[in-house]
Order: sequence, then C-alpha cells, then structure tokens
Amino acid sequence: MRTATASRIIEFDMGHRVPYHKSKCRNLHGHRYKVEVGVRGPISAKANASEEGMVLDFGDLKQLLMVEIHDRFDHGFMMYAKDHFALEFRTFQKQGQRIIFVPFIPTAENIAQHIFSLLKPKIKKPLEIAFVKVWETPNATATYP
Repeated sequence: MRTATASRIIEFDMGHRVPYHKSKCRNLHGHRYKVEVGVRGPISAKANASEEGMVLDFGDLKQLLMVEIHDRFDHGFMMYAKDHFALEFRTFQKQGQRIIFVPFIPTAENIAQHIFSLLKPKIKKPLEIAFVKVWETPNATATYP
C-alpha cells in the first residue's frame, strides 16, 4: 500500500495577546494567520472512483478546515482564560464580541497544537493528521507535532 501526505492551507484574521511576553506582544494585536494541515494516509487504488490516486480530496479537506478552524476563529480575539483582562473581555463577549477563551497562552505553538486537537477526532482512519503549521507572520511559523 502506497501512502502520502496531502495538505491544504487556509487563512483567517484573529487577534490575541501573550500576557507575560517581555516585549510588545503582551499588547492587544492581531495577525493574518495562515494554517496548513497535512493529512497522511494510503493513496486510494479504488478504480474509477472519484478519490482514485488521492489520500483525500483537497476540496473535502478545505471544507473541514473552513468549518472547524476558519469559522471558529476568523475575526475573533483569542484570550487566555486566566489573563488578568479576562473579566473585562467576558463582558465584551456578552455584548456579542467574538472572544475565544482558551486554557493556554495563545502563542503560535499552542494554537498549532490546539488546531491539531480540534481536527484529530474529525479525521477518520486510516487517515491521520501528519502536522499543523501556523504562520503568525509571513516569516514566523510553528508546527505541531
């Protein structure tokens, strides 16, 4: 059985802050995030099937990423649930603002791991997530695992 990794990239806009950062990233700011997700598995040998020669259809992977990642995070503000500004941001959330509270400091590394954990149950055997790569800027990335 031949295996390969197929990947797809999506982008979304999201704000965050790194509360204990030694520099300006402790301030509220945002990024145009780019996320690449690689899925590894067998290359289909099913003759005359839509998926013949593929690990999975790129369109199907895009749809999954748009629903599970883009629609969840785009134009939101990710905040560590224990941030000392969390109380004020919960008020903003109650007023309809998209505040995404998470149990971790929202660094690119932690966001990559979080996206991996969100997608893992959605990818069915024999496929598996090979990696999640997050670009926080055009020159700065984090990959999990």
